[in-house]
Amino acid sequence: MTEAFRAEKGAAAVSSYAIVDGSLVPRTSSLGNGRSEICWAVVTPDDRFAFTTNFADGAVSRFAIAPDGSLSFEDATSGIAVDGMMGLRDEDLSSDGRFLYVIDADDGRIYGWSVEAEGSLKPVGPWDGVPVTVAGLAAS
Repeated sequence: MTEAFRAEKGAAAVSSYAIVDGSLVPRTSSLGNGRSEICWAVVTPDDRFAFTTNFADGAVSRFAIAPDGSLSFEDATSGIAVDGMMGLRDEDLSSDGRFLYVIDADDGRIYGWSVEAEGSLKPVGPWDGVPVTVAGLAAS
């Protein structure tokens, strides 16, 4: 779950839960990343990493996922679109988990990164031409 905290600088956080015997059990409660307004989260197909977009400051953060579903914070700026600029919203991973794509609707752009084995992100683009009315993103 992502937590934006009214876009307060430095207050963004994530939480994780597991279903145990039909009940929702917290695994990680409100783990901050020092950035602002986490908007979206995706999990790699191997369940090792979660990436979050920080709408209010142009960064993608990375969290590691333990086998029990608990999260640990790894990198606040694993991917940078335009540091300090608003706009990163929806994101998705390719089906093989090798590429991460993020919409910057404010600038009409999609940013992309390759996902390395240890979870680091390497830029592979931005691409212009997306309408600023875009909402949602699906990658294959």
